[in-house]
Amino acid sequence: MNKFKQICMKAHTEKKEALHNLYTDRHRYLSSVSSSEQPVEDEKLFHYRNVVFQFCGTGFRTMQQMILFIWIPETFVIGGNPVGRCRTAYEDWLLRLLSEAVNELSDSLQNDHKDAREKTEFSMQTTSSVVIGRNGCLYAAERHAFRLRINFRVPLINGNVINGKSTYRETKNMLDCICDRLEAMDRLALSEHVRLYEDQLEIRDFLRESGLAAFVADGSVLPRQADTDAPMEGAVPFRSPESLRVTLTLSDGKKLTGMGLRRGITVITGGGYSGKSTLLDSLEQGIYFHVKGDGREYVATDETACKVYAEDGRVVSDTDISPFFTYLPGDRELRAFRTHHASGSVSQAVNIVEAAYGGSRCLLIDEDTSATNFMIRDEIMRSLVKKEPIIPYTDRILELKEQGISTILVIGGSGEYLKYADHLLLLEDYHVLDATEELTPWRQTGTPETAQAPQWMRHKTLPSLPMTDLFFGERIEIENAKYIKIGGCVADITRLTALADSDQINSLTWLLENLLGEKETEQTELRDRCQAAAGSLLSDTFDTVLASRTHQYELWLEEVRGLDLLMAACRLRGC
Repeated sequence: MNKFKQICMKAHTEKKEALHNLYTDRHRYLSSVSSSEQPVEDEKLFHYRNVVFQFCGTGFRTMQQMILFIWIPETFVIGGNPVGRCRTAYEDWLLRLLSEAVNELSDSLQNDHKDAREKTEFSMQTTSSVVIGRNGCLYAAERHAFRLRINFRVPLINGNVINGKSTYRETKNMLDCICDRLEAMDRLALSEHVRLYEDQLEIRDFLRESGLAAFVADGSVLPRQADTDAPMEGAVPFRSPESLRVTLTLSDGKKLTGMGLRRGITVITGGGYSGKSTLLDSLEQGIYFHVKGDGREYVATDETACKVYAEDGRVVSDTDISPFFTYLPGDRELRAFRTHHASGSVSQAVNIVEAAYGGSRCLLIDEDTSATNFMIRDEIMRSLVKKEPIIPYTDRILELKEQGISTILVIGGSGEYLKYADHLLLLEDYHVLDATEELTPWRQTGTPETAQAPQWMRHKTLPSLPMTDLFFGERIEIENAKYIKIGGCVADITRLTALADSDQINSLTWLLENLLGEKETEQTELRDRCQAAAGSLLSDTFDTVLASRTHQYELWLEEVRGLDLLMAACRLRGC
């Protein structure tokens, strides 16, 4: 810490360029040596109490904007236990333990009577009810440490020169705040947090081994409080029908009972406000791990589950919609269909084709947000309308099932899907009943005669733009609409409702910008590109994002699925 103090005191009242003394400029260093393989010397590591910290610059124009990395030894957090599959749980716990206190300390330093540039400001990434990988805290196996990432703004005097004294003082105060909380951490609570994560991992293993699409534990609280993500007070706890109840024994001896939904076609029905859509929403969020008290801790769904909607006006580019259309007016190409303003039926067909192409094994569909003429066509309409280009979803649902793609469908106004259902759930005042036995009179035998075997989309690419055509990306939220804008490209991601946190939108923006700039891989299969990009997002534990620009989305990133990135990429308009 003395070394850090000396640098700060020497830089006091100096120009901002003196901040380079706090860190090694890796790019400048590598360009000055004869071999790029030569290691970077002197990473400018500073030691204080139980942690090690270092700074990283963000660019010549933003010298006072820095990234502070704090390294916490793994032994201090987990003792001698291996991190194993619970790495994300430990990272999440540290963020929950530290971020609120650090952000509150920063808020206490703000003074309305001073110019913003004269104030020390720092911030950590915040958490939610979802336990997910975040770049605000990452485990670095090569260093045997957890790395905190903190956005840090050095205070200036008169907006011009460095306030070294304040920089040292407030950095020390922040480090004391972090170290104090680490030393006082509730290790029992940490153990319970990790144990819950392990339980949820085991439930997902159980899904795969038992051929289940989803599991909802007895006692789960599914309804949410108003417009929040908190469980509704006084809500009816979930209870599984006896016929669908399964029991699994976890490795710690705990037994869980709940409803196991087998793969295939499940129809959920009931009267208005009976809890149908609430159950479907919970299944959509079941792709994530949840914290204690969320109410959905033991709700798990196939990790590739995807909710699909009718999206009037969405853009479509080079997508094969032949599985759901026999022709379109004007002899438009079905195998490479494109439009800037799709209808409800076309958009829902496209969403299903893209989800299947992206590897989804479970489609979630709500009748309320679907195109009726795409979902069903009863016998009367089939006999009345002879020339109909749309092949309804009823005519493809069995084929998708044969391909290993399950459907969980909420209906309330038409019983057409009862012909194809493997399971029927009837909801009454949030109580779930198994009504599968009542399906017998309506079951469909064989495949509908009108449906010919289709060729599902197996190939799709994303054209790239020269970097000169790309301006920095930004995310835009207007009321209930969400957009990503990158140069002249815009993607409407409002209907990507599987996204649980806003920082996931940051990740999509960052990844899409990189995808558009990768000219050498533009002919590579889009599905493979998206999977690889999403999988590597948080793999670099030091330089995931250096924040070389000042855009908000570069600060905090969260894990996203390759499927979500694919669905966002397919919505890009203007490329």
